[in-house]
Amino acid sequence: MSGTPASTPHIRLGKIEVAQTRSPAKDPRAKGEKEITDLFDLSMAEVEQLKEIYHEVQNQKTLRVMGIQEIVSALVEAVKQEAIPFMALIPLRDLDEYTFTHSINVCILNLSQAIPLGIDGQYLHDIGTAALLHDIGKLFIPAEILNKPGKLDDAEWSLIQQHPIKGAQYLMDVPGIPRLASVTAFEHHMKFNFTGYPKISANWKQNLCSQMTTVSDFFDALHTNRSYRSSLDADQIAAIMHERSGTEFNPVLVKHFLKIMKHLKPDGS
Repeated sequence: MSGTPASTPHIRLGKIEVAQTRSPAKDPRAKGEKEITDLFDLSMAEVEQLKEIYHEVQNQKTLRVMGIQEIVSALVEAVKQEAIPFMALIPLRDLDEYTFTHSINVCILNLSQAIPLGIDGQYLHDIGTAALLHDIGKLFIPAEILNKPGKLDDAEWSLIQQHPIKGAQYLMDVPGIPRLASVTAFEHHMKFNFTGYPKISANWKQNLCSQMTTVSDFFDALHTNRSYRSSLDADQIAAIMHERSGTEFNPVLVKHFLKIMKHLKPDGS
């Protein structure tokens, strides 16, 4: 992405709940407040770029693959350089922005899972791309259903459940997008025990990236205020993830993810 992202009045430091439990020994502000501001500005700049790309898709224009690659490359470098990647998570400012902020956050969280596992190079970029595009199928679901404050009826819920299929089908037809992105779009709501959706055969083998994305997706979704519920803090989400480990989530990935979160606690416990 060309140019240096400018500061924005919408960035408010200290508003992310996870950041409040970070380890003082690794507090990014020890490196200078400008660095943490730059990290937030970068993430917000990527949100604006992704919003523009997604709006083009909604207007039936071709997905700008180069723009997606630029966003992922910038976030890969940001996560690699940042001691606590969770500091880059973006708070939701506007309900209409959820799809974009959520996609950036899931990308950051996927990269935060993958890098400590020694994943690098093209595969790391593919994992970031898959995370960034995992929910692209929601662009083809009516916004009034996605943002409905009350309970969805059966017909509306059926439409929501179509977004993994719609996303996978769309990405398969875009040259330059890794096949992993199509797979992840299709699988990210399946759950570890396959009780989610879409329904698949009994011998299906879910991709590791899809399982990472399920974890990242769950964390950010619960960590964000939505029209139908308030956000939960990191400890509450961790407790739910631990309870559902081995059923909804890959237990090895949950343990790894919670270990990353553990470093944010003041006492390191």
